[in-house]
Amino acid sequence: MFEKVFTPLEVRSVTIPNRIVFPAFQTNYATREGFVTERVMKFYRNIAKGGAGLTIVGCIAVSKDGAGATNVLQLADEQYVDGLKKLFNEIKSYGAVVGAQLIHFGRQTSSSITGHPLVASSAIPCPVMKETPRELNEEEICRIEDDFTNAALRAKKAGADMVELHAAFGYLIGGFLSAYSNKRTDKYGGNLENRTRFLTEIIEKVRSKAGGLIIGCRISAEEFVEGGLTLEESKKIVPMLVDADIDVISVGAGVYQSMSHMVPTKEMGEGPHVYLAAGIKEVIDVPVICAGNIRNLKFAQKIIAEGRADLVAMGRAQVADSQIVNKSKNGLLNSIVECDWCNRCMYWVTGEPAMSCPKNPNL
Repeated sequence: MFEKVFTPLEVRSVTIPNRIVFPAFQTNYATREGFVTERVMKFYRNIAKGGAGLTIVGCIAVSKDGAGATNVLQLADEQYVDGLKKLFNEIKSYGAVVGAQLIHFGRQTSSSITGHPLVASSAIPCPVMKETPRELNEEEICRIEDDFTNAALRAKKAGADMVELHAAFGYLIGGFLSAYSNKRTDKYGGNLENRTRFLTEIIEKVRSKAGGLIIGCRISAEEFVEGGLTLEESKKIVPMLVDADIDVISVGAGVYQSMSHMVPTKEMGEGPHVYLAAGIKEVIDVPVICAGNIRNLKFAQKIIAEGRADLVAMGRAQVADSQIVNKSKNGLLNSIVECDWCNRCMYWVTGEPAMSCPKNPNL
């Protein structure tokens, strides 16, 4: 019934055992200093037991000034490696491939959280957060590129099979990609090639230092704001990423100002952004991940069978029932606990202190 879903996929020298992804979630379960806790371990242990082929841990801040949530995981220096090594080994022990999503929040946070002045591609406040960031100079851009590279090396040291560069949703890298937030006039602004330069330089540096590590990238293929990225622009960006040696593209949508696309609502129906992944897949030959309101493996099977994506991310569905993959594989469809779109797992939307789920009280 789900033969496409359970067909392995090889990326570089790593075999992903099936096509279901648990995407990076900001759970807010880490310590205030960014270390792995037992609650983090428990959450990902249950996800890994559930059968997803690729589990991406995240988001993980690459620097102290980029840690834009109160209890976000970090890889800002070597002291974080041991905890993540224990976590990654636990996930891998259940057969999953492990990814580490790396992020700098840029302007979409608050200096009261980071303890540092906000920085971004341009000195323009996020319309939601409303705090004006400082525009990065070229020396600082180079430093942050190195922060991503060093964090990738630490993730590899901790046992990650993959790193995913978070270039979606208007965070720092995504803020450079989009004319909505990037008004620079130097080599990092203006035309598409210049706006993509920050990301391609990070990819090239990570590849140079981390060798055969799978490098993925998450993008907002359409931002759904005036002046923001469109699918047609993104279809021109992703070949540049492939030329820089990216291995996987994960396709999302939206920024904080278009939150209903970042976190698709129930009213938007099943898979409202699959067409974006399909559009990206048309122009590149590396695996593409789709996401957004994908609630069951029947729909995931259809997406893959129709060639619209190579991997399917199911986030909220696996938070509600971490066993959804195994239950589907074993024909136990009637026992699946279904997500009802309450979005309490997206705690920053509801104002709660951390991820929770009324369907899964064991979080």
